[in-house]
Amino acid sequence: MAGYFDVETTHGDALVTKQGDYLSFIRVGGMKRIATRKDIERLAEALRVELSGTLENKGHAIVGWYLSDPEMAEWEIERVSLASCRKVGKELGLDLGDLLDERARLWSKTMRWEASCLILWTRRAVLTKEEVKQMKEERASAARECPSIGDAQRFFMRSELMAAHHDGFVSRVSQALRGIDVNATEMSAREALILAREAMYRETAGSAWKPTLIGDKVMARMPDDDVKKPSREGLLWPSLRSQFFHEDAVTIGGQAVELGAYEYAPVDLMIGPEDPRPFVELASTLGQDRVPWRCCFILEGGGQTGMALKEVGASFLAIFPQNRDLQRGFAALRAAREESNHISVKLRASFATWAKAGETRALRRRASTLAQRIEGWGGCKSARIAGDPLDGVMGTVPGIALASTGNPSLALLGEALPMLPWNHTISPWSEGSVLFRLPSGAIWPYDPAGGSKRPVVIDVFVAPPGSGKSVIANTINLGLCLSSAVLGGANPKLPMIGKLDIGPSAEGFVRLIREKLGPEREHEAIYVMMQFAAGYEFNVFDLQVGCEDPLPLERAFLETFLSLLTLPADTSKPFEGVTQMIKLVVDEAYRRCKDVPGGTPKRYVRGVEPLVDAAIANHDIQIHSEYPIWRDVVTALCECGQYRLAEIAQRHAVPVLEDLIVAARSEQVVDLFESLKIDLTAETASQLFDRYIRDAIRRFPTLNQPTKLDFGSARIIVLDLQEVAPTGSAAANRQTEIMYLLGRHILARNFFLKPDYLRYVPEFVRPYHAKRFQEVYESVKRLDYDEWHRTKGSALVQAQAELDAREGRKHNVQLGFSSQRLGDMGDSILAQSTGRFILRVGDEKEAEQVIERFNLSEGASQVVRHGLHGPGPNGAPFLFVLHVDNAKYEQVLVNQLGPAELWAHSTTPGDSALRNRLYTALGFEEALRRLAAVFPKGSSLKEIERRKADRLKAGAMEAAAQAGVVDDLAAELIDGRGVALKLRPYERDGAELLAATQ
Repeated sequence: MAGYFDVETTHGDALVTKQGDYLSFIRVGGMKRIATRKDIERLAEALRVELSGTLENKGHAIVGWYLSDPEMAEWEIERVSLASCRKVGKELGLDLGDLLDERARLWSKTMRWEASCLILWTRRAVLTKEEVKQMKEERASAARECPSIGDAQRFFMRSELMAAHHDGFVSRVSQALRGIDVNATEMSAREALILAREAMYRETAGSAWKPTLIGDKVMARMPDDDVKKPSREGLLWPSLRSQFFHEDAVTIGGQAVELGAYEYAPVDLMIGPEDPRPFVELASTLGQDRVPWRCCFILEGGGQTGMALKEVGASFLAIFPQNRDLQRGFAALRAAREESNHISVKLRASFATWAKAGETRALRRRASTLAQRIEGWGGCKSARIAGDPLDGVMGTVPGIALASTGNPSLALLGEALPMLPWNHTISPWSEGSVLFRLPSGAIWPYDPAGGSKRPVVIDVFVAPPGSGKSVIANTINLGLCLSSAVLGGANPKLPMIGKLDIGPSAEGFVRLIREKLGPEREHEAIYVMMQFAAGYEFNVFDLQVGCEDPLPLERAFLETFLSLLTLPADTSKPFEGVTQMIKLVVDEAYRRCKDVPGGTPKRYVRGVEPLVDAAIANHDIQIHSEYPIWRDVVTALCECGQYRLAEIAQRHAVPVLEDLIVAARSEQVVDLFESLKIDLTAETASQLFDRYIRDAIRRFPTLNQPTKLDFGSARIIVLDLQEVAPTGSAAANRQTEIMYLLGRHILARNFFLKPDYLRYVPEFVRPYHAKRFQEVYESVKRLDYDEWHRTKGSALVQAQAELDAREGRKHNVQLGFSSQRLGDMGDSILAQSTGRFILRVGDEKEAEQVIERFNLSEGASQVVRHGLHGPGPNGAPFLFVLHVDNAKYEQVLVNQLGPAELWAHSTTPGDSALRNRLYTALGFEEALRRLAAVFPKGSSLKEIERRKADRLKAGAMEAAAQAGVVDDLAAELIDGRGVALKLRPYERDGAELLAATQ
């Protein structure tokens, strides 16, 4: 086996062969955008121009190596995503082991591990005669100074002359790849050898093996006892070939070889394609076949020079038809060189597939599939017999030698370059807590936290109803909970996630988190359906505990909110002067709640807050006997360290809406605004303000009371605005706008805290808030808006969202906006967005709008027009347009979840009703287990519709039919009968046996 291994030692990141040649591995991630065949040909032409000078003569070679292995998908999935998710979940106390196991089982059946690289060779032929002479002298001198080292690495094979030529070649190829927007990274020598060994012995993939290289610490090896004069071999670094091979090969007939735990079969390219096509077309087809395979394409410079003898022979023997064809081929290549300076290269290609040892039939089937796909790739001709099968298989191991059993061809460089594995697509992240996949099955990790690659996270989700927007949004939020970003603090905590929902689209996500946290911590995730009823009171004038005035961003919100309250339903522009008046009224309202001259601080009343009363007694807090005020209670509780109770007490010390009426009548406000008339209503500004505030108190009584809607220490909060956000009339739309703005404040009032705000905080609570502000500032935070189209006509709500988008990066706040059409988002939000999820478009006009607005490439445009068909059995496809590291990515991805996770996130009314019934009857875990087993596609809609149709035919009312069907299905799942008979395998088998005998 050692005879197949040419690498002798290393020099920096390069490997050095025993002949003195240099080679380096360039890891090729692939392209950032979807490309059509024309796009790839255009990029290949740019590559040709850059590399023609290097490959015109002998001395340099480019080897394109690629591996696709569906069988290793489970290991790769665990490495790039699930292992980290398990660790984070354990640190957070979030027990998601069953869900992650389900992902591993599902994804390993649809995803595949792929890797590709370009191996750049620089051979001694690049040297001039003088350089060859100089290199020989250097090597001879080094060899004389070096004692006998036996089989140790011959480090004196290094050459600074060769290294200089090689570094220039590597730099040129790397820059050329980056110039066409292809991700390319030079691998270290250690990484290259690990990759080569894992490619050769597939069972070693992911192992801890590392080669011992020059400079590494090495343990001395004792010579044999009978050796009288041992060499220095035992003190130096062992040869790489002795480290690389750990098992011999056994040939099986003339077409296969057993190597380690696998049997391999080679397939050689005998005749190149008649119609050269991009490599991605071959990889995608074989990816869908789920065949493990690898390949090596060798492009050597000076191709036409190497074929000169054959060209002369073809000319002499032109009387034979085949030679006339060769003569015409050489003439065409010569014409291309003369007319467009298009050089030719020597091209060889070898392929291999494998199966576990003993699975010879599977290996033959895979080799046959591989050969057929190669021959369908532009009309190639392949051969499954390589003379010696071990030669053929070793020709597909990267970097060990520049050798191949493939038939050499002479190809135009511009036609050969697209055949190399650089034109598939990639993810900017090597790991991520969310895994999508390409339609071909390639793994595409996604980090929802963004990290240093994506400091601004503003996502927009566009699709008609039923396209999977809610599911993918829940997937990202769950991924955020499992992201390593939550481990940044001393004590790992859930991320702070707030979502304004219309309907229960995120109820399943919250229920999942609550169940996995357990009873003791379920309060950290809350789902609330907002109502205008007792228990839902919320006062927008609440302050940070101990403060007497709002922080800057809180003040800005109050001004925006009150401006919206004082607007007519059919307009979006505040009346002249009212905005200035609101600022003064807010200041006056807070001033009157303080214990200052002219102020009327709110009086403490025993019995209003029993917990506060008990704390006053327990801590022996002395308060003013004649006129006790809540503000004194707040201060005293803070001094005792009872900040939670102080926050409750403070809710009674701040203004409410009706206090604004009195504040607006103060002398300071009246003096400035009594002469300001509103032309539209013939009122003064004070009268108009008074009227609108009274109307708001009447319509929204829960806004005029001290806060009772208490989320405590919840980190994940979903507010469902379905009951309080109507549509249809101008007044209803205005109420929806108000609720969106209020909901945003409820969820995110603490998202924008930062240490700089400590200067606005009183001294006695500054130590408490210093720690709190810092913790919040460093936490990952996300604010999602569902059904964003409901705010389309509200300039003030849009302005608040745009402000949050601009300020989000400074506060580590992510934003997400979901809507049915692109035009609902607003141009400013679209312009600032860094992640665009297009799951489907409503019609052709919408498709063209998306294409134009996002400036999509032709490949992505075709996907938007024809490739987005909504969720299916194999997941929900979507186009992801992403801005990362100042680069634009366009990818077609698939979000695929397991049945239990789909059931947990389901928002379809019928499925949700069935799931909730089973939650009540069976509990969370058992309900999902049964639903996933009986309905593995994640939905029971087809069964519900079938049964509902039968009931309607029998004369039942539609609502009763729907409810009755869901009740029947729930009963069957609970009892294990009917459609749920499969939950009783022994009874099912017996029933099938009985039916068969009858």
